[in-house]
Amino acid sequence: MKKPFIIIASVIALILVGGTILFFASHQQPVKTTSLIREFEDRTFQTEVLDVSKTTPVLVDFHAQWCMPCKLLDPILEEAAQELSGKAIVGKIDTDKNLISRKLEVNKIPAIYIIRNGEVKNVLYGVVPKEDIIKAAMEHKTVQ
Repeated sequence: MKKPFIIIASVIALILVGGTILFFASHQQPVKTTSLIREFEDRTFQTEVLDVSKTTPVLVDFHAQWCMPCKLLDPILEEAAQELSGKAIVGKIDTDKNLISRKLEVNKIPAIYIIRNGEVKNVLYGVVPKEDIIKAAMEHKTVQ
C-alpha cells in the first residue's frame, strides 16, 4: 500500500514542479541586448558572421529563450562585448528560430562559437567567466 502512494505522490510533485517551471519560463520577457551585441539569423549568417570573420573574430552565442543558463550568460556576454569593442564582433542566434545551429552541430546551449576566417576555431559551453570569453576571442585576433 505504501509503494503506490509514494509513486503517485512523486508523479504529482514532478508535475507541479514541471508545471511551475514551464509557467515561469513562458512568462519571461525577451532578453534585451545592448547595441554591442548583434542578433544573427540564418539569412544573414554568411555575410554578418562568416564573411566578417575574415577580418575580425566573431563570437556567436547560440541560445534559446527558454534556457535558464543562457539567461545567466547574457550579462556576462554584455560585459565581454564592451571590453571586446573594436577587437571582435559579439552576437547571438536563437537556436529555436534558426537552422544554422544544426549545420554547425550545436548540441548543447549556451554555446559560444569563436569564428575566424570562416571557420569555428573554439567553442565555450555553459556559463563561462567573462575573462575566458575575452581570452578565447583574443587568441584568434589574427588570422591563423
